[in-house]
Amino acid sequence: MAAASSSNTAARAAAPGRPRGRAPAWLVAAAAAALTPWRAGAAPPRAAVQLEYRRAPGTERCPDEGLLREEMARQLGYDPVEPEADLLARTLVFRGPGREVHATMELHDAEGSVTWSRHLVAYNDDCRELVMNMALSLRVALDPSLNVQPAPVPLPAPADPDEAAVEAPVRPAWPRVSVGLAGSAVFGILPDTTAGTALHVALRYPSFSLGLEGHFQWPSAVQVDRDGLVSTWIAAANAIPCSQIRRLFACAFVSIGAVTSSGTNIELVNTPSLWLATGPRAGVEMQFSDRISVQLYGDLVLRLTELRIESTSGVLWAPPASGGLVGLRVDVNLHPRREAPARRAPVARGAGAPH
Repeated sequence: MAAASSSNTAARAAAPGRPRGRAPAWLVAAAAAALTPWRAGAAPPRAAVQLEYRRAPGTERCPDEGLLREEMARQLGYDPVEPEADLLARTLVFRGPGREVHATMELHDAEGSVTWSRHLVAYNDDCRELVMNMALSLRVALDPSLNVQPAPVPLPAPADPDEAAVEAPVRPAWPRVSVGLAGSAVFGILPDTTAGTALHVALRYPSFSLGLEGHFQWPSAVQVDRDGLVSTWIAAANAIPCSQIRRLFACAFVSIGAVTSSGTNIELVNTPSLWLATGPRAGVEMQFSDRISVQLYGDLVLRLTELRIESTSGVLWAPPASGGLVGLRVDVNLHPRREAPARRAPVARGAGAPH
């Protein structure tokens, strides 16, 4: 009887597919709950912002608002742009000197106060890279999961301002001042092709400049008979507003000055002395450094006043109504690194402030 009982017990132990024992269901559920990370039932907060994206003259070829919005949505995992949002993001892309492209960004709260700002620069004329960096900066400022506040509420300055102050982004100061010296070949204005010299001063903005030029056209001689000689030259002041896109520029000029004629062994009469002309200018600028640039340009000169050389025997020479000029100018930027003073912003020290 004992042998049979032992045999049955061994058979039950050797039978495949039968567990030796099973834990109670409540114990399994409790262990699973203890090992499963706790998750909040509510979805993580999402940022909402109005977006204002502008491109200054000279940056028309930069990507439009669509790329910035698309990249922000890709990085955040959702599109944060909502027309009725309390927060407003204002962005501006503009061109700097040489191959620089700049971007400024500001976040405004519901009251219109600036709570965050950034200034980015792309030095290789790559607008797409600049827009990508703009999206990354805005993502860091907007994403609640990063616990990055747009800006702390300004607090009274501490006793030692250097201990808790940071430099705000530095923005280039405009306009810049440049001076230049030009040499030119002038044709169709005086009796013969002559050389010209000009001293140029300009106020320069990212895509616009306003110049003032003093121009002197060297004398041109006309031989009259065998002994007579007439020399004529022009001295004028030119006002030249220009628009520039990268290396190319287009201008309009107004020129006012005086025409002087003198005769040797000949008597001149009724020689006009007022010079007034206008016309377009176009050319290309080559930037060699922050300080030095060279411009190659051409003018179409449209004369507005009468110009002739006349003696007692009659008119000796009268020019056509228009002429031309080809010039080369070297410009020197007087303040290549001049910038607006940095704005110092107090940084709050608290539990959420970085150390």
